[in-house]
Amino acid sequence: MAFYKISLVRTLLYVCVMQSLAFGLVSATEEKDIAFWNSVYKENHVVQIHISANREAWDAMQPKKVERNPDGPKVHFGNKFGYAKANITIDGEVFKDAGLRFKGNSSYRFAGRSLKKPFKIDTNRFIKGQKFHGRTKINLSNAFLDSAFMKEKLGYEIYRAAGIPTPDVGWAAVTLTVEGVTEKKHLGVYCLIEQVDDRYLTRKFGKNSKDSLLMKPEAVDDWEYFGSELEKYQRYGIKYGKNNTKLIKRFSELLKLIEHGSKTEFEKQIGNRLDLNFFAGYLAATSILVNIDSYVGMPHNYYLMIDKANEKLRILPWDLNETFGTFTMGRSPEMLVKWDIDKPLISKRRLSERLFEMESFRKRYRAIIVKLMKEDFIEEKLFKRISAFEKAIIPHIKKDEIGKGLPGMYMGINGDSSGVNKAVGRRVFAIKPFIRQRIASVNDQLAGKAEGEKIQGRRKRPR
Repeated sequence: MAFYKISLVRTLLYVCVMQSLAFGLVSATEEKDIAFWNSVYKENHVVQIHISANREAWDAMQPKKVERNPDGPKVHFGNKFGYAKANITIDGEVFKDAGLRFKGNSSYRFAGRSLKKPFKIDTNRFIKGQKFHGRTKINLSNAFLDSAFMKEKLGYEIYRAAGIPTPDVGWAAVTLTVEGVTEKKHLGVYCLIEQVDDRYLTRKFGKNSKDSLLMKPEAVDDWEYFGSELEKYQRYGIKYGKNNTKLIKRFSELLKLIEHGSKTEFEKQIGNRLDLNFFAGYLAATSILVNIDSYVGMPHNYYLMIDKANEKLRILPWDLNETFGTFTMGRSPEMLVKWDIDKPLISKRRLSERLFEMESFRKRYRAIIVKLMKEDFIEEKLFKRISAFEKAIIPHIKKDEIGKGLPGMYMGINGDSSGVNKAVGRRVFAIKPFIRQRIASVNDQLAGKAEGEKIQGRRKRPR
């Protein structure tokens, strides 16, 4: 039955593409590009990438502001990495002088002296118009604390089920050559994650959302109203729309409402300025996944957009390698898996606090939780996806990383006898044990059989 469903989907996709070609909406080149990315994101084709850089370029990529320590360079939160030229071969196609840089925060920092660091590739950085199947940027996540390489893909699927358009995720097998450092070193499997940019917004939200305001906050904890001087809102990390004063003003007015609006004003106006379904869906998925390294607990790992189509704020998830209870804040996995679904907040978040004071929003949020637990965050469906991912990834992982009972991929999926993933340097549940226990906890909470665990504030001790 599954085979026929897949065949039907592919047939429908083919018919849509052919109809678009017939009407001149999609060119033959675009058809090939669509087919390729579909093979990566939907059919689990693992992309082969070789990175080759000379020593001068490699040295230039290193962070400028670092503090040396025994475990390698320490990168300050929100550190910006610079691009250098490298030759990148992707599935046999060579891109000369492509842009290459490191990315990430903890995923870079805790890689220490290992060469398996997260990368961003920009084929268009130094040679304009140089594209790989219509795209110019590729994000390579080193799956920090995810030895199963699946949390990004599974996590985004849950957000998508909650009504949030999300980046697509595939995998890449990466090798690295650096002059005088290493020669064709097998770095292993990376998660390949779609770039969030202005073209992404058009693809995901439609042509009316082109030229929306896109922001990626990194240093603003709880959102703050900075007054009427619009240039101050650049602190929210505006990626696209820096000169769009209309939408920036619209964003500032929302922040003013959140911070200074009376209860009556807030409840009357918030639905015209914030996409309530979208925000409720984001919080519901965040809660079920115990995604604390996000808006609810940290001042990063999400995008904000003021959609040009309706001038409402939307929040988009990003960087999900520490979902499934992996960002612990010093708590045990046994506690995290029972996190309270009624108010998914860790740090002070004025907007969420005010929204949960509204009965209508609480009902909206709870309805999405119920939907996800009935249709999407269910063991049969998730375990079937995990099995399919295993088959795709295993041929590209070293045998000692997937051997039964050994640390590595299988430990990240099944864990030890207590469900803990001992292949990573933090006490967390492996994916399957987390899913089983989270399902039990959330369903018990929904049925009124148990109360969730409250997790508030940041502890000073290391995570």
